[in-house]
Amino acid sequence: MDWNNIKSLVYLVIITVVCVLLATLVIYDGKTGKMNIKLGLDLKSGSRIVIELKPVKDPLTGQMRQIDAKVMNQTIKVLERRLNPQGNQEISMQPEGENRLVIEIPEVTNVKEAEDLIKQTAYLEFKEQYFDAKEQAQKWRTVMDGTAIAEADAQMKQDGSPFVSFTLRKDAAREFGKITERNVDKPLGIFFDSELIDAPNVAEPITGGQGIIHGGSMTLEDCQKLAVFLNAGALPVEVSILNSMTVSPVLGHISLMKSLIAGILGLILVIIYMVVFYRVPGATSAIALLMYSVVVLASMVLGKFVLTLPGIAGFILSVGMAVDANVLIFERLKEELWAEKSTKSAVDMGFHRAFSSIIDGHVTTFLGAGILFYFGSASIKGFGLTLMLGTFWSIITAIFFTRVIIDVLTDYNILSSRKLLGE
Repeated sequence: MDWNNIKSLVYLVIITVVCVLLATLVIYDGKTGKMNIKLGLDLKSGSRIVIELKPVKDPLTGQMRQIDAKVMNQTIKVLERRLNPQGNQEISMQPEGENRLVIEIPEVTNVKEAEDLIKQTAYLEFKEQYFDAKEQAQKWRTVMDGTAIAEADAQMKQDGSPFVSFTLRKDAAREFGKITERNVDKPLGIFFDSELIDAPNVAEPITGGQGIIHGGSMTLEDCQKLAVFLNAGALPVEVSILNSMTVSPVLGHISLMKSLIAGILGLILVIIYMVVFYRVPGATSAIALLMYSVVVLASMVLGKFVLTLPGIAGFILSVGMAVDANVLIFERLKEELWAEKSTKSAVDMGFHRAFSSIIDGHVTTFLGAGILFYFGSASIKGFGLTLMLGTFWSIITAIFFTRVIIDVLTDYNILSSRKLLGE
């Protein structure tokens, strides 16, 4: 038996096993009998929290920071980075009046956890000690705040103790070097929301722009939470929780079922069309589409993406992209058969010549979806994210899944008749 035949068959078996495992272990939860996919607030219940923004005094300038459009937008950005650090949750934040903000979080019914993330000011300060002649005592004064930090990450030391490593912005790194230079052999206090969490002695000037934060009682979870706060930034003002509640889905189960039924019917009609016009290649594309659907849904589960109604629309649109890629391949394959090429040669050339067109179409769609995700509102982000994910896997399934199946059929002479290829 030809090694190429065996190799193609092995690839097909591996792909099939992977898809079955993804469907049974990732997408479907055998214990609860439910799908593991997280649903958006339009399809499932979640939390609704209303907060009020309050003016505060800037610790560095001493001036009152009033509530305006700039402060409101900055607050929204900070809370989005806190509540949605990966950017894959459909969290809605809408201003209400001049100083209120309505936050809706899908599939979160433990509102206390969300409240803790929201109401923490998360203001980090680096302070140096000085001697107050009036009170004859050592005091702390702020010399730099958390806005100087570019990135933070929770890590573990070799002895198992957790800490937070941070990297400063380039301009802040120079200033930090000056601060540590004048505080050699002195403590440099690190305060979080006015509470001292670390005060290491400065052994030498720190000019590299990197440092660590570790407190004696800080757990790994504390460090991870602190890293999230530092990456998100501090709230520009104080916030208070006015009310919080669990809310019902906006559209609900009926809308979800109608959307799924529409998607399944559309997929069935597409499969019928492909089989009628392209025969065996059309049937292989149907199998590839099923594999594609499994991989996309599994990716959403593993990536902890939230599926909304616009997201379902993006998924269905990406299915159309996957079908379009298969149509390009099969039409090229037909052209090669008309040129009196052998079946094996026609398959090779058909995939090769369709490749550039498939890449062009998918890349432009992916970029357009990326723009929607980056600039769009919460619901538009869901559409863009799902379309991006589906478009990416569409290329993989069209080029590899369909190709592997057809190669197996060709290698084992199952496609010996050109009528089976839709000619």
